[in-house]
Amino acid sequence: MTGGVVSTPEQLQALREQLPTLGAGLPAPPELAAYCQYYGIDFTTRYPSVTHEVGHITSGDYTLAVHQWCVPAARANLLVLHGYFDHTGLFSKLIDWGLAHHCNVLIFDLPGHGLSSGDPAVIDDFGDYSRAIDDVLRAASLPVLPLWVMAQSTGGAALVDYAQKYDWPFAATVLLAPLVRPAGWRWVSPVQRVLSVFTDSIGRTFAVNSSDREFLAFIKRDPLQCHRISLRWLAALRRWLGDLQPHDLGVGPALVIQGDADGTVDWRYNMPVIAQLFPDSQIAYLPGAGHQLANESAAIREMYLQSVQSWLAECGILLNEPSVIVAS
Repeated sequence: MTGGVVSTPEQLQALREQLPTLGAGLPAPPELAAYCQYYGIDFTTRYPSVTHEVGHITSGDYTLAVHQWCVPAARANLLVLHGYFDHTGLFSKLIDWGLAHHCNVLIFDLPGHGLSSGDPAVIDDFGDYSRAIDDVLRAASLPVLPLWVMAQSTGGAALVDYAQKYDWPFAATVLLAPLVRPAGWRWVSPVQRVLSVFTDSIGRTFAVNSSDREFLAFIKRDPLQCHRISLRWLAALRRWLGDLQPHDLGVGPALVIQGDADGTVDWRYNMPVIAQLFPDSQIAYLPGAGHQLANESAAIREMYLQSVQSWLAECGILLNEPSVIVAS
């Protein structure tokens, strides 16, 4: 992760409140530069030909923070969906990869995450996540190019819910450690029911979910991290799982990347369900990889991103060629 100017909670709140409406053409808030530098998403500084638009949109009861980076002569548009407790600032590596592979990149903070509104890491209905995806895609001004999606963990669950309710716009789908059922769900679910009588959240332990020690240290000092696990969120997940029917979503296959050292999701249960939801998918198991695939070690990321590039070539979206750093 990057160093640089630390974004304080006060600076981040000011940035949240001053984000212009997406597409309004208004100047970015002064706090944006410090935010981008701190999280290493200052791509317009590193790549002068890249443009960055940031703004907010309304989705139901939420105000969502949306980022869009565009590259010259782009070949595709990429939507990135982050996971639970995550936000845009933690996805610098995947955004960078997309830009270097001639993709415009669209990413937003899910409700209750990052610079979006909502109680921290809380949701009462997973449908709010899928509605957010639909509202962001409608609001974004993307060029007419093939659109593909890469979703991490809870972002994958949100994408499944989206597939059940909205027209599918994606020419290719990549799922990174997708959430269906968390690890230990057989005891988590009943414990949630009991504890919710007394409290609405429990303390969070920061899991060792990546072999990248620098990332694990950074996440503990990230000012946008929530330090509580919402029992309301777990209740919403329980209801979503109760309604989920593991049958063909009718949106085609996916490339699924799953680490075999993932202790966050119950991947042995999840992978067969994902295979039913996305028939004919390719599932790649990564030896030694944890749950935070977006922030795994450079060697692990290089391994699975080669598979992503080959998948996109098979889908006719990108050429299977070395990346090109965007220059001025």
